[in-house]
Amino acid sequence: MSTPVAPATAPPNVTVGVIGLGTMGGRAAAALTASGIAVVGHDIDEAARSRAAGDRVTVVSGSAAVARAADIVLLSLPEPADVLSVVAELVPAAAGRLVVDLSTVEPATSRRAGAQLAAAGARFVDAPVLGRPSGCGGWTLPAGGSDEDVAAVAGLAVGTIAKAVEPVGPVGTGSLVKILNNLMFGAINTVTAEVIDLAERAGMPADRFVDVVRGSGAATVSPLFNDVGPRMVRGEHEPTFSLALLHKDVRLGAALATALSAPAEVTHTVLALTAAAHTAETGALDTSVLIDTLRARRATT
Repeated sequence: MSTPVAPATAPPNVTVGVIGLGTMGGRAAAALTASGIAVVGHDIDEAARSRAAGDRVTVVSGSAAVARAADIVLLSLPEPADVLSVVAELVPAAAGRLVVDLSTVEPATSRRAGAQLAAAGARFVDAPVLGRPSGCGGWTLPAGGSDEDVAAVAGLAVGTIAKAVEPVGPVGTGSLVKILNNLMFGAINTVTAEVIDLAERAGMPADRFVDVVRGSGAATVSPLFNDVGPRMVRGEHEPTFSLALLHKDVRLGAALATALSAPAEVTHTVLALTAAAHTAETGALDTSVLIDTLRARRATT
């Protein structure tokens, strides 16, 4: 078993760059500035830039400008294509920098990004976040990269944005851990919607079912069930983790399974139901919105 990297002191006078100041990256940037670390950042969204500026982040124009100003650059981006696009922008200014990708992408993207940055004289660690946005400061980062580079990530992250940095292997393995974790998230989210739908079909008040199970201490009860179960019952879908992001993650997991010649029947079932629920209207809502698809199907049968 790997041992979490012990927290170390961040290098003196370090400047951290954050590219992607949204749900996760914005929280990371705010936590770093609150710890007294100088942060420069960039995001294509004006509202994200404004929020970051309010958190004492120095907002600059473009990814290359972040790299020129920072010693360590954190990426927090929605899609694999976004990561590769930003890495291409970083390459001319990346020499000597440590680039840490907090995004959820598949291992192949991480390996490709790492190779491009290594060729430019930079170092790379894929360290996606295990944890909810509100848990910033208590996140776990499974980190793929050299021992030296992972230790440098721990020196910055532990005590600011994370409780632990877990070395898991070479570049790409951090992303592997995150994809596998999010496949489990998708399965729990999906079966929770399914059992609530079954309870309602059977004529049992779904809130009673959820309350009894939550209070039982049964092995089936997880923090995710405790969160999404009541949301589904009440039809409240304010986003904590959006359906669009879950759909992306499960899609990446299904592609990984295909590449590994694994049938992954549960993953493909979760993908089918998540895809059916994912529309332009629902994509920005919480993953709990999946229950609405099952209820709509019931209404037409």
